[in-house]
Amino acid sequence: MKSASPLPVKGKKFEKRVVGFPEAIGALIGGAKIRREEWSDASEFGLLKDQYLMIHRGNKFHAWLVSEGDLLALDWIII
Repeated sequence: MKSASPLPVKGKKFEKRVVGFPEAIGALIGGAKIRREEWSDASEFGLLKDQYLMIHRGNKFHAWLVSEGDLLALDWIII
């Protein structure tokens, strides 16, 4: 059975979508990973792991206490 989904266009770059924290946390609850543009390490991201808010940094998972700056930021990227 053939898929009805279109194939991606070769060479077409997808525009990253930057959102506020409420939309980012909604995506996180839906299973996505999130990160901020401000974070210098591109491999750093937040996710839900075992029903806990975690941040992946330095190849390890850490409990994530979201800062006021993170809550108010408008540079969240849904991965």
